[in-house]
Amino acid sequence: MAQPRSKTPATQKTNKTAVQGNRVHHNIFEELQKHIRQGDWLPGDRIPSITQLAKEMQVGAGSIREALRSLQSINMVKIKHGSGVYITETHPSVELIGPLQNTGDGLLLALAETRRILEPELAFLAAERGTDEELIEIEGLVTKMKEEFQRGNNFVEFDVLFHRQIAHAARNPVLYQMVVSVRELWLELRKAIVLDPNTAVRSLRYHTLIAEALRSRNPLQARLLMQGEMNSMLDDVLASEAIRKSVQKIRGL
Repeated sequence: MAQPRSKTPATQKTNKTAVQGNRVHHNIFEELQKHIRQGDWLPGDRIPSITQLAKEMQVGAGSIREALRSLQSINMVKIKHGSGVYITETHPSVELIGPLQNTGDGLLLALAETRRILEPELAFLAAERGTDEELIEIEGLVTKMKEEFQRGNNFVEFDVLFHRQIAHAARNPVLYQMVVSVRELWLELRKAIVLDPNTAVRSLRYHTLIAEALRSRNPLQARLLMQGEMNSMLDDVLASEAIRKSVQKIRGL
């Protein structure tokens, strides 16, 4: 007697399809998360379109949408309908910023020392990793600084943005977030030391040379020039601190 042919139950096929779908979703989720964590896309960046991602990853657009929703649920991206998907601008915790609210008591000096450690390496990485468009934008910021200086205006905001864009081009999300986290202190520091016209001229010269080194893809030169600027800045801060203490001492007499 012939044995009936075995049939795969419909529920078994459905479960198999669901497992495969979950695996695809997980792989996409992990791949997108990897791009974010290694700094390919930084806070505030708009990532490629769903269509472009689907084409690059050779998956369906629906799978990309599902993975993006998962990333949004853990606050890694923000989906703005009609605009695109953006990497979330993370905000510094109260524990980090709280102790830094008072810009006195040598805090500006501590910040200058921190910058002397970080910024040369950021310049090195930016020369290696920055896109041509990003490095052109950095050059453009130097031009804007020069224009403001020629008009007799303060170029602090462009100065801070110049260094922030270098950090962005360095493609290191941890270092970039450190730069963003202390932006207000950055402004206080620049306001404190760009009052002297000679200091401003020297700063502009360094920025010009650093931008040229970045555009030339010369990481060693970019690092060396940034070290020079940071050492010069630290000297200015030390001088400013000495003057401040002298004034305080005189007023106390």
